[in-house]
Amino acid sequence: MSSWANLRTVPVKKKEPSIRFYFSSSETYADATLAFLYSVLYTQKSAEPIYVHDTQGFFQPLLKVNPTLHYLKEAPTSGTNLNDDLSQMAPVLQNITYASLKRSIASIYQLNQQTFARVEAVMSNFGVLRQTFDIGLVLLEPSDVQAAIDGLKRLQKRTGKKSFHIFVMTYDVNLLREFAFNGDKSWSFMSTLRQDMKTDKDSMLLKTLCDISIMQKVDYLAIQMSSSIGKLLYLTNEKVTMENQVVSLDNASWKVLS
Repeated sequence: MSSWANLRTVPVKKKEPSIRFYFSSSETYADATLAFLYSVLYTQKSAEPIYVHDTQGFFQPLLKVNPTLHYLKEAPTSGTNLNDDLSQMAPVLQNITYASLKRSIASIYQLNQQTFARVEAVMSNFGVLRQTFDIGLVLLEPSDVQAAIDGLKRLQKRTGKKSFHIFVMTYDVNLLREFAFNGDKSWSFMSTLRQDMKTDKDSMLLKTLCDISIMQKVDYLAIQMSSSIGKLLYLTNEKVTMENQVVSLDNASWKVLS
């Protein structure tokens, strides 16, 4: 018998792709998602592929399949993690108009069918699935409450609306209580925050996705414009198209990178 029959087949190790840019983050959902979207846009404008090390499962399991995104099982051994320094993307991103940013992000940031169904189930449980809201308010810190009350009163006077139906996105029940106690009597509000709600990672992520989905359909936003969640909502809201539809709780103007 030929000696060739006794030779073992040695598996060839798959060559790692040549990576110039990749994205990896261990930050909160809003911080990670905004940086992820900026990284995708930056590499698209630079005609470079983007590789994503989805360490927290924020993107590949949740978003629709996008052939331009190359997901990695392990962190690459070469290349630049764009999330390490977002300012390096500024020269490119600042030259993209707000309208173009919104259109591009809308094509990337799309929940897949399974995620969308889970989010709708959560919205139904909280009684907000069929609700429509005038205002989407994000309360991040104590100073936001009075800033929101003052800003919404000015907006109400400017728009001539007799009442506001407000959705409040927050993770702090004390801020929610303070806003409810001190807000104008003509306002009604709802929130997905509950004292007895589950606080495991999956439950909190679903709450965040639920809140963002609601906030994407409001007529006006009351947000910290310099915050990651504020920028993310300003870029993904379907009705807000200009800054005069935003009550800036931190008095910041729109900047793609602060």
